[in-house]
Amino acid sequence: MKIIISVLLLLSFNANAQKLTHSEKNIWKKALKNMEETDQKYRQLVIASPEMNNDSIWNLQTSLDSNNRVKFIELTTIYGYPSLKQIGKEASLTLILHFTTEADFKNFKYLFKSELDKGNMLPEYYAWWYDRCQRNMGKTIFYGQYPYPKEYCGKKYTTYNERRKKIGLEPLKGASICD
Repeated sequence: MKIIISVLLLLSFNANAQKLTHSEKNIWKKALKNMEETDQKYRQLVIASPEMNNDSIWNLQTSLDSNNRVKFIELTTIYGYPSLKQIGKEASLTLILHFTTEADFKNFKYLFKSELDKGNMLPEYYAWWYDRCQRNMGKTIFYGQYPYPKEYCGKKYTTYNERRKKIGLEPLKGASICD
């Protein structure tokens, strides 16, 4: 898997140097629509019928999430992050917030950072994804996206806002001195 990702990353530097064709945009849009539908398939079932909340249903959803993850990496590597700028539609934040395991963090962090730096990925999406990964791995959040509400004071406030500024995010509410 690491070899495939490395090869795809190398290809992405060439592929993203030019604008996407109409056909390439449509490939991404069609795949993204499918991913967003399957992302919620069994989650919606559990919400509608709580009695269905069991391991079998979650195993089905996990399989769909796994397929989405592989497809998302593949298409992002080839065509760039699916954004308004790239394909005329923003990817669902909900979709990428399901890619937040430690393995996902390792597989996506350089790809997503590259897409952020190119202006393809929204800074807000990157920060939400990054901090959700940190939280899920039991590590300290980095950009102050969690917990909600986002009000901080003291060193945390200053540190988070310095990091947020580097990726183009608005500062958090709060104060540099705690009362």
